[in-house]
Amino acid sequence: MRFDLTEEQKLLQESASRFLERDYGFEKRRARVKAGDAFDRRIWKTFGEMGWLSIIVPERDGGLGQSVIEAALVAEELGRGQVLEPYVACGILPVKLLTGLAHSRHADLVAGLLAGEVVAALAHSEPQARGNVCDVAANARLGSSGWRINGRKSLVVGAPIADCFIVSARTSGDRTSEQGVSLFLVPADAPGLRVEGNRLMDWSSGADVVFDNVSVGSDALLGNVGMAAPVLQDVIDEAIVLLCAEVVGAMEGAIDVTAEYIKTRKQFGVAIGSFQALQHRMADMAIELVQARSAVYRALQAIQLDSPRKSIDISGCKAFVTRIGKWTTSQGIQLHGGYGMTEEYKVGQYFKRLLVIDGIFGRMDYHLNRYARAIAHQDWSDQGRKLPIGT
Repeated sequence: MRFDLTEEQKLLQESASRFLERDYGFEKRRARVKAGDAFDRRIWKTFGEMGWLSIIVPERDGGLGQSVIEAALVAEELGRGQVLEPYVACGILPVKLLTGLAHSRHADLVAGLLAGEVVAALAHSEPQARGNVCDVAANARLGSSGWRINGRKSLVVGAPIADCFIVSARTSGDRTSEQGVSLFLVPADAPGLRVEGNRLMDWSSGADVVFDNVSVGSDALLGNVGMAAPVLQDVIDEAIVLLCAEVVGAMEGAIDVTAEYIKTRKQFGVAIGSFQALQHRMADMAIELVQARSAVYRALQAIQLDSPRKSIDISGCKAFVTRIGKWTTSQGIQLHGGYGMTEEYKVGQYFKRLLVIDGIFGRMDYHLNRYARAIAHQDWSDQGRKLPIGT
């Protein structure tokens, strides 16, 4: 796999960078945060017009038919620009699931998602799951008039602004069984559906979603009943890689603003950037950035080659990248001193974003444990899903 960017990829990266500089400056972001505006539908529609929401959707489904590498380039730039809109969670995940499972029945919805006119969110994670895709306690029961869904979903990114949800629920089997997980399309205004919360630590949109005897028709089922876990694992793995690319962008942004700060901040009459200890710290941060980008390259390679150990390598990527990403952005805060924790400085917002990404689809310790157990067992059957869960 080559890691040199093509001319088209460079143009894509440059267009994203120009958009952020022109239309998404830090002061504009601060004003939105102060006003409690975590999502701008006009910006989301611009994402659709620029092709970012359809970038990895096959052409037969109305997309651009590009690879996950192009989506990673966009995600990296959005991470550097501290974009509030949930590109990966609401722009990539839902449409990947819909086009993979039931595009023919939901062609109009897919078209709305690709154009940025409709927002969908994946309601899958649960408090007890801690990253295990198969751990689903929410249940759906089939009756004479359709399905009834009950349960609670946690850390649903985009929940307060979603027009509809793709919801995982158990239709059979034990709570952690791979068999028996199904997906349903549920409108946001369905009776019994309740969104608890508004925004996450980094001021982006997110909340818990409660399903209290929510009734949907039999046509709300996406794909085959009880067979959604492998599909979810594959799509979530791809989303994790894109989030790791966003971490790389955040790390680079934190290094850039910190380097600029220590050039101008003075102590004892000289810029603190002239202090050798701080120069060494900046060098360490730059080294971590190179390692994080290399880890994302490896994960992208695993996806492109569809390696038997793809999912396990992606767990290793998330564990590694989130750990060093949090370290790098926290060092930026330290080099800013007390200023780094305030809303007026960008570096603290990078750190907050890293904390949120760490919590999405399983924290660092879960993925590190999953990766370590797979390496110890050297068992790549079923992409490591059947490895023991727990400590």
